[in-house]
Amino acid sequence: MFPWVAVDLLAVYFGLDVLVNLVFLVVFLVVFRRPSPATPQATTVSSQSDDAGVAILVPAYNEAATVADSVRSLLALDYPEFEVIVLNDGSKDVTLEVLMREFRLQPEARDYVDLLGTAPVRAVYRSGLDARLCVVDKPNSGKADSLNVGLALTGMPLVVTVDSDSLLAPSALSRLAGLFRRRNAAAAGGLITAANGVQVARGRVVFSRLPHRALVLFQVIEYLVSYTVGRVAFSSVNALMILSGAFSMFDRRLLLDCGGFLTRRNHHPYVRRIARGRPVSTVCEDMEVIVRLHRYVRENRLRRPIVFDPWPVAWTEVPSSLSQLARQRNRWQRGLLESLFLHRSMWFEPGYGAAGLLGIPYQLLFVAFSPVLQLAGLGLLVWMAIAGETSWLWLAGALGATALAGGVIAALVTTAVERRFARNSAVNVQAMRYHSFGDWLRLLVHAMLSGPVYGPLRSAFQLWGIWDWLAGRKSWYKFGREGFGEVKP
Repeated sequence: MFPWVAVDLLAVYFGLDVLVNLVFLVVFLVVFRRPSPATPQATTVSSQSDDAGVAILVPAYNEAATVADSVRSLLALDYPEFEVIVLNDGSKDVTLEVLMREFRLQPEARDYVDLLGTAPVRAVYRSGLDARLCVVDKPNSGKADSLNVGLALTGMPLVVTVDSDSLLAPSALSRLAGLFRRRNAAAAGGLITAANGVQVARGRVVFSRLPHRALVLFQVIEYLVSYTVGRVAFSSVNALMILSGAFSMFDRRLLLDCGGFLTRRNHHPYVRRIARGRPVSTVCEDMEVIVRLHRYVRENRLRRPIVFDPWPVAWTEVPSSLSQLARQRNRWQRGLLESLFLHRSMWFEPGYGAAGLLGIPYQLLFVAFSPVLQLAGLGLLVWMAIAGETSWLWLAGALGATALAGGVIAALVTTAVERRFARNSAVNVQAMRYHSFGDWLRLLVHAMLSGPVYGPLRSAFQLWGIWDWLAGRKSWYKFGREGFGEVKP
């Protein structure tokens, strides 16, 4: 009796999961069929001149392999007023030396006023080649603390956070800044895709091929399908709970008002109130700050949505080995749980609108603890088959049908997204992922295999993250970068 009751409960849970994801897919397809708001024809000189100034904050720790290309990409952006602030977070490699050599850095006399509680600043440099580039040298204190230093140093109305290995499309800033002008956004993010396999010329992506490694290709598909579809749907109802730290834009004043990025040093009154006076931190500052922004906006009755632009705007390196992927997903899972439980007063709370009633419950039930329920469901079905309650044939058929259905959906969405980008993207068309029938076939096959092959691996790494979260571990687990393929002029 009990096994079948448990099966019924798990069937309801997974049925809801499928239904929610089908709703996400419908919303995504509706939004995706609309013309891109950032096509070359739609982006005029007058509209760009109305956009506010932007400071691009680039925390860097041991990023010597990619930091020069990334900075060149940022300085080549098509935007009227911006500055790039690279924050060298006590790198142990030659990151600072690479920046000094490539951009002819010169010391700049500048007073640092600590607004949030950060590590001290050792030195500030200005590029002798491009005055828009500023480099800050500071002791190692983590990415979130480095971002808070950048928030204090800049006076630009908008700030962008990027990883030091990120490459942006030339129109990236205009795409997101337009959302602040048109929709009065509190924060905005765009589509991130894998940089593995791209070729770069003068800081811009000019060619991209499908990665040779199956693990990287699975992640390309994951970024296109899993992250994009859900974020478009949640953005449409202002329940988006995470923007990628690889490329996000914020209203600087609003971000400072809600306390900046979470660190143990942060002494902002709003952060201290949420943390109940205790020093707290998280290994995923990009999710926590979005949850806190939702909370601050609702508590102060502001109409400031957090939005997502479903167009390709940034490339970032993804893990190329199982050990790197395991450590990354472990950290993401811990960061998700840390953020959700820090803001547990928002759970199922109508006062926090769609974020409290939809966004957080979804993250809690279908992301944070989904691996546990998946493992429980699989274990229960296997136990029932062993006990003779059901047949092994039925079990194999059920698991195979589930994996095949997910694979077909992933394949269709992946193909549709790539073809749409190739026709309408404002970035170089040669930067699209596939260029032949063979490429398309490889993409399709890997998309169909992503569920049965890549899905269990990801769930296992997430389970490891849950275990480490329960044990209170705070390791960052940073993975090494390989760098980009540079096209010589």
